[in-house]
This record gives sequence, structure tokens and C-alpha cells, in this order.
Amino acid sequence: MLSILSKTNITLVALYLATALAFPPEHLWPRETTIKITSAELSKVDLFSQYAGAAYCYSNVHNAVGTRLACSAEGGKCPAIEAAGATVLQAFGTHGGTTTEGYLALDTISKLIVIAFQGTQLDSSPRDVLTNTAIIQRRTTLCGTANKHDGCVVHDGFYRSMMDAWANITSVLIAAIHSRPDYKIVATGHSLGGAIAALLAVQLRNYGHIVDLYTYGQPHIGNQDINLYIQSQSPTQGTNVRVTHTNDVVPQLPPHSWQPEWDHYYPEYWITADGTTTTENVNVVIGSLFSASGNEGTKSWFGLYYDLFAGFKAHGKYFALSGCNSSPP
Repeated sequence: MLSILSKTNITLVALYLATALAFPPEHLWPRETTIKITSAELSKVDLFSQYAGAAYCYSNVHNAVGTRLACSAEGGKCPAIEAAGATVLQAFGTHGGTTTEGYLALDTISKLIVIAFQGTQLDSSPRDVLTNTAIIQRRTTLCGTANKHDGCVVHDGFYRSMMDAWANITSVLIAAIHSRPDYKIVATGHSLGGAIAALLAVQLRNYGHIVDLYTYGQPHIGNQDINLYIQSQSPTQGTNVRVTHTNDVVPQLPPHSWQPEWDHYYPEYWITADGTTTTENVNVVIGSLFSASGNEGTKSWFGLYYDLFAGFKAHGKYFALSGCNSSPP
């Protein structure tokens, strides 16, 4: 198995290295006041990191309806999911212009409907490279009338992946939501999977559903409109939890300094140290669009060329993010 880290390394180096030196980092953004994560928040962030990680397991994104989610048999870790006996509602892989794999799951213990998207996979899904490299922006209708700055532009590859998945899972997902009105809906994913999850959460919220969003190492998905819109949807339409880890370079890509500027929605839950994640080493950054108080502030004085290499290691260090094999056994 290629590790999550190595798969992403190859893709992102190919994407950004050629032009990295042309875009100097921001050094002088003011720092912001942050707060610490609560124990209750940390428990949820840990739980949904397991759901995000479980999407890297080949069996979880290919198994039949009713199969229990599992990671340990493939070398991964998702003990809370396995203990809850969460089951597959639909495993999916779309084959339009992208290959977007993941699963819908039902957790009857916690009363959850979870949509989880797999991150970049070079060994099992080479077209993920095309998804990531499609950094052309496109105007969308995701923001409704809140498209006051840039026409609600988003990353073209991420948008197409979301729409491919939407066409694939809508009927099963909506049926599950209607049959279990007391269940919470959660969208989650790591890396590329987090970007797709964010856009799908917006889509579902626009249809009137309350959706909690948990992403890990998610890259920039667009500019001002989409990020301000996602922020405006919380808390009435669901919680937004965007998790980053130390100097992980992926949440800094495409660079904010590229024109038009690539932004983020907040709050950001920034894990500030390696090792065991506790309430003492997770800062909650309350910002808007760009803040140097979290992961974005870890850019070095050496520029993006250096940060691409220095920040890759942190991309796989989100709790016990599953090391499952995404290739067929």
C-alpha cells in the first residue's frame, strides 16, 4: 500500500512545484486570539476522523449494503466505528469525469447518517490526480444570492467530484434521511475527501437539511463567496469543524497568495503538536477567509517550495487516521 502521505506527496508536488517560487508567502498577517477545544468537541473530532479514515479501506467503499464498517482487518484503526457496529448504506465510486469513492453509513448507537469521502489515491484511483490538478475555478449556484464578491467560484475538480457523488448517492441518502428524522447527518473526509465533503454539505444544506461538517487536512475549495457562505450556514444548518495539523501544507493549497485569492471557512481546529491529541494542543481559531493564527501561519520564510516538502509529514497525522489499503486485496 502507498501511504496516505506518499500518495498525496506525488500529486501535490506535480501540481505546485513548477510555480512555487513565483508566489512568495505572507509573513506579516496579524495573529488572532484563539480558544481551546472542549473535551466534548475533541471526542467528536476524534470520532469523525475515524469515519474519514475508514474511507481509505478498500472493503468499506466496495462492500454490500448492511456490511459492518471495519478497518483493523486491513491494517487501519477505527475502533469506535467497529464498536458501534456502523453499517454500509451504500458504497460508491463515481465514474463520470472523476473517480470519487466513499460510503454512506448508518450508526444506530449514536444515531448518525455519515457520508465519508476517500482522499487522494494514486494506486487505486489515478484519476484523483486529474481531480486535484483541475485548479481552474468555476462559477456555481451553491451560494444562492450570497454571491456578492466572485460569483461563488470553487475549485473545478472538487466541484465535479461532488456533483458526480451527488448524482450517485442522492436517492439512497434522501431515503435514509426521511426514514430516520431523528438521526444527525455528518459529512466528512480527509484531504481531497474533505474538500468534496465540504461542498456536499453545502448542497445538502441548500436542500433544507442540517448537516455537520468535519474535514481533516482539507485544501482550499474556493474564494470569498463559498467560504463566507459555508460560515454563514453554521450553526443553524450544521456545525463546521475544519481540522488542520501543525504545518500540514495541504490546507495551504492552492496558496492564498494566488490570484484570485484562495480562502478558507472558519473556525479552524488547529492541532499544534504531534503525539496524543488533547484539549491542550488544539487551538480553535475564530477567523474569516484567512488567518495566520492557525495552520496558515506556519508558512516558512523559505517560501512554498520549501513548505511543500517540510509540511507533507503532518498531512497523515490526524489522530489515528486509518492506514487502510485502498487497493483490492
